[in-house]
Amino acid sequence: MIKLYHFPLCPFSRRIRLLLSEANLDFELLDEIPWDRRPEFLALNPAGTLPVIIDENDKNISGIYSITEYIEEILSLNKSNFIFGDIYNKSEIRRIMEWFDVKFNAEVTQLILKEMVNKFYINKSDGGGSPNMEIIRIAQENMIYHLDYISYLSESRGWLAGDRISEADFAVAAHLSCLDYLNKVPWDKADSVKNWYARIKSRPSFSNLLKDEFSCFIILAHYSFLDF
Repeated sequence: MIKLYHFPLCPFSRRIRLLLSEANLDFELLDEIPWDRRPEFLALNPAGTLPVIIDENDKNISGIYSITEYIEEILSLNKSNFIFGDIYNKSEIRRIMEWFDVKFNAEVTQLILKEMVNKFYINKSDGGGSPNMEIIRIAQENMIYHLDYISYLSESRGWLAGDRISEADFAVAAHLSCLDYLNKVPWDKADSVKNWYARIKSRPSFSNLLKDEFSCFIILAHYSFLDF
């Protein structure tokens, strides 16, 4: 069985959880707090970043893109890939993935997670402490035009990158699910995004994400409701 080192509110860890579930690959979750920088974990991935998997052959693969391509190679054996189509459609899927893993992550996800989650785990002397609400406000303002872009994609296509669900949908949903857990997505300003998210949220692969709980954060009811 595949072992997945993850942190529940890491968007990249969440994407791999979605992908493994959609691919019907059995896996075991191993919680890892990246700020601890455990020597045993750094031996697996010197970069100290998540996610990391150890496959059935006891080989470890680190990093969101390496793991994604690894699973896509497995899926290619039965032609059930989530990066599919001709070279142009595959490029479009990867373009959307990059947009949200790089641009959205830098302008929104990591700003909010750093203030609301990372600081909780890090000692105050090392930069932890209370969240900076001004940074969170800026991140939420940044989010608006990204939501407009998701609306455009979801309204013009069956899914974000075409007529089938793809890695692009998993990437965007993983980021939004982390922010939704923290109640930082203004769903009332993005009906089309809400409708698209409700579709992917209703998939069996998403159910385990909706069960995540942190004792230090209050989960609002809408997070786990499929009809929200």
